[in-house]
Amino acid sequence: MFSTALFALLVVGAAHAEDTKAVVAAVESKYAGVTAMSAAFVQTTHSDMFGDEKQSGNVLLKRPKQMFWDFGDKQFVTDGKTMWVYTQADNQVIRYDNIAGGSSSADELLTSLDKIDDLFVITSLPDDVGHTFDLAPKKEGGQVKTVHLEMSNDLIVEKVVIIDAMDNKTELAFTDMKLNVEVPDSKFVFVPPPGAEVISTGGGSTATGGK
Repeated sequence: MFSTALFALLVVGAAHAEDTKAVVAAVESKYAGVTAMSAAFVQTTHSDMFGDEKQSGNVLLKRPKQMFWDFGDKQFVTDGKTMWVYTQADNQVIRYDNIAGGSSSADELLTSLDKIDDLFVITSLPDDVGHTFDLAPKKEGGQVKTVHLEMSNDLIVEKVVIIDAMDNKTELAFTDMKLNVEVPDSKFVFVPPPGAEVISTGGGSTATGGK
């Protein structure tokens, strides 16, 4: 005999599924019109081999494939075709050519929030002050195993936790996130500072930066 308790559970489960669907649709709608975003972040990484490391900085992202991660003593910059990695302590730039928009898991997620339902199996978790999701990539064999996403009530990203294929954990806590910021494309083209050693992955050649 069909119990009242089981019926109640099914009703609650169906209502929760509908709520999740509505929130996900709202997320996709909000970010569909976002072309650029900026934020401050604190990044905490953990691996069994290297232990824990905490860094902070600022990030700029612009569609389709532009990014600028500034860690203070290190910068990662790409215009979607070329990537520059600058290490201040060494005054050294490593230039990667023809990356075809290569990017990190975090910025790929942040610029794909308008299609997360297509990319992930989404599980909504209880959250009294915002919206929290666990995301499992629908496409197998990628670099990411799971993603934990926390958003405010107005659907601003506050935290992303990524577990990669090697079980390394990267946690990014964001503050002061702004959507549709005005940022010129020139911001994503790195100009080496005076005297910097520039190493090109194309042929391992070196040059002196700056003008």
